[in-house]
This record gives sequence, structure tokens and C-alpha cells, in this order.
Amino acid sequence: MTTGYRCFGTVLIVFICAAGLSAQIPMERVLSRITVPSEGSTRGLVDLVGFPHTSGQMDRIAHMCEEAEAVAIRANQERYGLDPEMRFTFGICPHDDYMLAARVYIHVQRYIKAPTVILIGNAHWAETFGIRNQLIFGDFEAWQGPYGAVAISDVRDALQKVLRVDTYTVHGKLAETEHSLEALIPFLQYFNRNVQIVPIFIPHMDWDTMRRLGHDLAKAVSAVANERGWLLGRDIAVLCSADFQHYGDYGWSYYDYHPFGCDADGYKQATALDRRLIRDYLEGPAAHERVRGLFSELVDQEEISRYRVTWCSRFGVPFAVNFIIDLFEEIEGRVPEGILLKYGTTLSDPWLPLTDEGLGLTGDANLHLFVTFGALGFR
Repeated sequence: MTTGYRCFGTVLIVFICAAGLSAQIPMERVLSRITVPSEGSTRGLVDLVGFPHTSGQMDRIAHMCEEAEAVAIRANQERYGLDPEMRFTFGICPHDDYMLAARVYIHVQRYIKAPTVILIGNAHWAETFGIRNQLIFGDFEAWQGPYGAVAISDVRDALQKVLRVDTYTVHGKLAETEHSLEALIPFLQYFNRNVQIVPIFIPHMDWDTMRRLGHDLAKAVSAVANERGWLLGRDIAVLCSADFQHYGDYGWSYYDYHPFGCDADGYKQATALDRRLIRDYLEGPAAHERVRGLFSELVDQEEISRYRVTWCSRFGVPFAVNFIIDLFEEIEGRVPEGILLKYGTTLSDPWLPLTDEGLGLTGDANLHLFVTFGALGFR
């Protein structure tokens, strides 16, 4: 097993306090995550194990996924009336290892076709950097991708000029050490070699702050889009990086979550919980009160450091859906509708045979340690 980005090893359990708060990973551990150092204004890479970093790797992975998911993709198109040329304005996509989750990625990323994509990601280590209740931007001009550098859109600078200075921070080192958005780049580039991105990371934040910052960001994006004559989906889209439950009784460095047990029945109950949360709060017409319901189920509202369900996207997904509701209202005057394209876990599908491609796993996958995730599109 390669220790990586789903766990740091049990040695760090000592950093979890008795109340069940999130661990504060030591700074030296966070900084040591960088595998390929950044060069100049181009961000490097955190992980060469779980994700492809060459064009050959990505070409073969995409081909495998297209073959493995062809029937399911066509079934979704028939079920939801999706044209192959459909463009989603907003999607939710996993960020777990490609060997385990790439078959889920492809269901949503194939419909993200805008040339500019705002990426909403976890800020896994923001507590270590002492950041809460602010949007986090990086300061790089490009990110490394399997087909070459991916440019940061000038939309980032335009948004920062519109947003109040107290609503965001610019933190290059956090952006450099965070893998949740890095994981989305290979598929984005596969489907659009010229895609430009605006990475935004979401740390711990309370509900009122989440609503306010989502509204502020929607107003800022709307202003930029209107100034440029852009349409949602065609010219600009949003993609949220999200894994769901981190479940199990061993190997997690800062999660201790296995309320249903670590056997087959526990697995069934854990996945049933995910499906209920998705059905109750994310599928169908999006609404702020539904998002608040999700956030309340995931996070202790009295102490936001304490999780109730270990969705590692417990701040990112509620923020992103709040933001997209306001953005649709600002630009199109309508309510977005969410559809579940595929749900999966690290145990649900045959793993892609990627060892010959030089890829592997960054953590174990069994009934004692598994991750859940889903692909959702909003239209």
C-alpha cells in the first residue's frame, strides 16, 4: 500500500481530540505532499500514484472508461433525455484514485464542455494553515496537466476585483499541496485540450458564511459573464470536486467513522445513507433549504469542526450548490435541477487495470476502509 491522500497512517490519530474534532495535520506533513515541485508560475503535482500525469496514460484510461461505461452512459441519456452534445453548467465529480473512481468521473465530465471552468474543491488542510470562512484562491498562472499546462483564466483576477477583499484569501502553498482539484484536470483536459480553469478552495465555514460567500461569488461571476456576453454551460461552467463517506475502523488518520459496522451489512447501510442524502438533498430542483438540510446532516452546527457524516466534501458540496442556485437565478432566472448519473465506491466496480500504466492506489480498499462518491449533473 502507498500511503497517500485518503489517509496519512494511524500515527496521526494522536492529533484527534476526544470531542471528535477534525485533526490538524502537522505543517511538515502537509508540505511533504508535493511530489513534482512547481516551476515558476506553473503549479506542480501532489500525486503521481493515484492520477495520470501523461497524455498516454490519460488516453488509455479514457478509452477503458468509455468501454466499461458505454451501456450506463447510453442508459442515462435515454432516462434523462440527454443529448451527447449536452452541456452541464454544474457538476459534482469524485477526486479519488483513478483506478477506483475514473469510471464515475467520466459520467459527469463528458458534459462539462465550457472553455472556462470554475473548480470548487476541498481545502483539506486549511485548518493547518489557519484559514476558515473565506474563499481560497491560488496564485499560479497555470497548472500542470497530462497534455501540458492548463492556463488559469483571467476570470480569477476579474472575480477578485469584484469580490470584497475580506471574502477571500490568496494562498499559493495551500493550492500547491491540495489534491482535490488536481484530480479533475486529466479528464477536463482530455475532453477539452484548451480548457482554462479558476480553482477555488472551500475551508471550514458556518452556514451563514457559506450562504453569504456563495451569493457574493454568484454576483461576481454573473457580473463578469454579463460583461463578456457569456452563457452558462456554453462559455463558463462549474465543477465541484467531491468524495463522500470515508468509512472504516482502521487506516484513517483523522476519521473514526464506522457507525454501521465493518461487514457487508455495514457497507450496505453506509451506501444506503449516501443514496438517501443524494435523493433528499441533491437530486431534483435545487433549493437553499434543501442544501441547509444536507449541511445539517453532515456537519455539527454547534461545532463545525465536528462531522456527523464523513463526506470529505461536507463544506465544498453545500457551498457549490448554494453558489450555483444563486448563479442560475442571477443569469437565467430559473432553478437548476440535479440528476444522479452514477454512484460508486472503492469496492463497487472492477478496478481499472492501471498498474502497467504506472498507477496504483494511495490507500487500502476493503470493508474496513472504503470511500464513496458520485457523479451528478445540474441542468
